[in-house]
Amino acid sequence: MALRVEVAVAAPVWRPLTYLAPREIASLIKPLTRLLVPLRGQMRLGFALASPQEGPGRGLKRIADVLDEAGGPQLLPPGLLGFFTRAAAYYQAPLGQVLAWSLPAGLAGGGASAAPGPAEALVALASFRQGPEDSRPRPGSQAAQVLARLQVAGPLPLPALRADFPRIRQLAARLEATGWLGISHRPLVKDLLGRLILPEPRPAAYTPDQQAALEAIAPAVKAGRFEPFLLYGVTGSGKTEVYLAACQAALEAGRQALVLTPEIGLCLRLEGLLKDRLGAERVAVLHSGLSPAVRRGQWRAIAQGRAPVVVGARSAVFAPLSDPGVICLDEEQDESYKQADRLRYHARDLALLRGQEQSCPVVLGTATPAVTTYWRAQQGQIKLLRLPKRVKQAALPIMEVVDLRTAGRLAHGFLSARLKQAIKQTVAGGRQAILFLNRRGFAPALICPSCGQRVGCPACSVSLTLHRAANKLLCHTCGHARPLPQTCPTCGGPGSGLRPLGLGTEQVAEAIAELLPGLRVGRLDRDAAADPAGLRRVLRAIAGRELDVIVGTQMIAKGHHLPDIGLVGVLLADQALSVPDFRAAERAYILLTQAAGRAGREGQAGLVIVQTYDPHHHALLAALAQDDQAFYDQELAERRDLGYPPFMRLVGLRVEGANEGNVSQYAGTLFRAMDRARAKIEPRAQILGPAPAPMARAQGRFRHLILLKSPTASVAASVLRLGQHTAGPPPAGVRLILDVDPISLV
Repeated sequence: MALRVEVAVAAPVWRPLTYLAPREIASLIKPLTRLLVPLRGQMRLGFALASPQEGPGRGLKRIADVLDEAGGPQLLPPGLLGFFTRAAAYYQAPLGQVLAWSLPAGLAGGGASAAPGPAEALVALASFRQGPEDSRPRPGSQAAQVLARLQVAGPLPLPALRADFPRIRQLAARLEATGWLGISHRPLVKDLLGRLILPEPRPAAYTPDQQAALEAIAPAVKAGRFEPFLLYGVTGSGKTEVYLAACQAALEAGRQALVLTPEIGLCLRLEGLLKDRLGAERVAVLHSGLSPAVRRGQWRAIAQGRAPVVVGARSAVFAPLSDPGVICLDEEQDESYKQADRLRYHARDLALLRGQEQSCPVVLGTATPAVTTYWRAQQGQIKLLRLPKRVKQAALPIMEVVDLRTAGRLAHGFLSARLKQAIKQTVAGGRQAILFLNRRGFAPALICPSCGQRVGCPACSVSLTLHRAANKLLCHTCGHARPLPQTCPTCGGPGSGLRPLGLGTEQVAEAIAELLPGLRVGRLDRDAAADPAGLRRVLRAIAGRELDVIVGTQMIAKGHHLPDIGLVGVLLADQALSVPDFRAAERAYILLTQAAGRAGREGQAGLVIVQTYDPHHHALLAALAQDDQAFYDQELAERRDLGYPPFMRLVGLRVEGANEGNVSQYAGTLFRAMDRARAKIEPRAQILGPAPAPMARAQGRFRHLILLKSPTASVAASVLRLGQHTAGPPPAGVRLILDVDPISLV
C-alpha cells in the first residue's frame, strides 16, 4: 500500500487527480497545501484536497515537491477548502485554477520574493490634558485657543491645526512641557494626491441609527454565526463607523476581520482609519496599487496570523484569513466587484459565501443598493439596517431637470441656457462645477457625408472614436489606433469631408472654454488620467482650485473627495438608458445618484441639473426626487414581468473565434444541446439565442451569445453540465466563455 493524495491541479482539469505522496514529505501535506506535480510532461502547481491516505499506488505519478514552508502556515488555510470548492462549482471553473487565480502573482509557483509593506508615515496628534493652574495659558492667547479647540474637538493632528495656528509646533511643545497637552504619534497613509490621510476622531457617541445597527450586528459577531446585513444609509450617514466597530468587536472576540472596497481611493481611507483605531501592525492591505513583492509580503503576513485585519479591493475576498469574525463590503452595488476575466466572480456574492463557510456575519453597505440586494432584504433573506440621516445633518443637493425637447437652442448642441447660467453663477460664487458625460474622446464616430458610412475598427464591430487632441482614431474595445484618414475608407471621398458624429468629453471641454472664456476648464477621464500620475495631476488641480469647470466620465462620480463642488450638470442622462441591457435603468439611477453626491458635500447647498430627452423615465424621476422606494418598486415590477434577476438566474454563454462560420455552427450545436437539457431538467428555464452579441466582433474574434434563464442556481448548474456534455467541447479556434450572473450582456 502507498500514500495517495487527491490533488486539484492548476489546469483546465475538472476532476481531482491522484498522486503518490513520498513518505518523507507526506506529513507536510494537508488540505490546500501547495504542491508541484507532473502533468502531461510538465510540472504544474497543484493543491492537496486532503491529507495523504493509504491505498493502491500502482500507475500513479509521484508528487515532486511541497511548496509551502515546512512547519510554517500555509498560504491558503485548510479551512477555506469548502469556500473554494463551492465557488468553483458556482462559477463553473476547475477548482485547481480557481485556487491558483486567488493567489498574488508570484505565489502560484513558489520562489518569488516578498517585501514588507511600505514604512508607515507618522503624524503628531495633540490631545488636551489638565495641567497645573499656575501654568495655565493666558486667556485669549493662541495657546489658550489651541486648548479650547482640543477640548471641544478631541485629539487633533498638528497639520490640521496649522492653518489657524502657524506656530502650532512651538505652541504644542510649550504646552506639552507645562503639562497641558499630550503628543502621540499615529500611523497614516496617503491618498491618491499624496496627501496624508489624517486620523478621524472616534465619535463621542453613535447616532441612534448607528447604535441600532451595531446592536443587530454584534450578537452575530460574538456568537460566530453567519448572518447577512444590508447597511442601507445615505451618503454621510456614518456607515464607516459601523464597519470599524464591527471589526473591533471581531478582534475582541479573538477572531479576524475583512473589509472590502471597490476603489483604491476608498481603500486608502479605510486603511488609515483601521490602522489608527486598531493598530498599524494589525492591518494588512491587498489591492492592485501595491507592487507584486509588497502584495506577496502582505499575503504572507495574513497567512502567518500577524495581521488579523485585512482591507482591500475585489481580490481581497480570497485573503488567507483562517477565522474571520466579520466581513464588511462597502458600496456593495458597485460593478467593480465583478471580475471581467478568468474566474468571473462577484466579490459581494463570494463574501456572502465565505461568511456561510466560516460562520461570520457579512455587512453590505451602500447608499444605493443593487436591485437584487434590495429585493433579498425585502424578502427577509438579508436583514435590513437603515441609516436614513446624515451624521452632520448636511442638506441633500437641490435637483433640477431640463427637458431638452422644450429647452430651445442648445449651445454647441449640448448646453442648455439654464445649465450655462448655473455654471456662471457657481464659478462667480467661488465654487467649482462638474459636467458629467460618460463618453471620452472628441466624438464617438467619424462619418462620411457622401456614403454615410462610419470609420470602423478592423478588429471590432464598433466605430473608431475621434481623439482630436491626439490627432488619431482609437478603438475603445481593442485599442487599435490609426491617424486620421486622408480618404474615406469606404467610398474614397476626401478625408477633409469626414465629420465628427456625437459628443465626447474632449469636445465638451473645448466648447465650454469657447462659450465661457476666462473659465479654467479641465477633464477627468481615462485619457486625461491615463495612469496614477495623471490621475494625481488632475485631482491636485481640482483640489488646488486651479480649475473652475471639470468635464468628466464616471471616474468623477465616485471615490474622490471634492469639497468645493457647487454644481453637477449631467449633460445627457438618456445616454446610460440606451444601452441594450436589462440593468440600464439601475445603472442610470445609481450613476445619477452618485454624480449628484458630488455637489454640496461640505455643508454648503449644492445644485444638480440633469438634461434629458426623457424626463418621465422612472429611473430619472426617482433620482431627481431622491425617492429610492419608487425606483425599486418600479424596477422590480418590470423585472418580474420580463423574468430577469432577482426573479430568474442568468448565465451568459459566449462563443467566440476568428472564423465566424465555426463560431455560428458551434453556437447552434450548443444551443440545441442546452435546450434539450432544459426540457429534461426544468421546463420553466429558458434558453435564448444563439445570436450575434451586441458587439458582434471584438479583438478580431466573432462573438455569439446564448442566455440561460433559470428559476434557481442549482437548476442552472445542472442544465449547463448536461448541455455542455451533450454538445461536446468547442472545435479548435473556438472558445466558450461562461459568465454566471453577468452584469453586462454587451
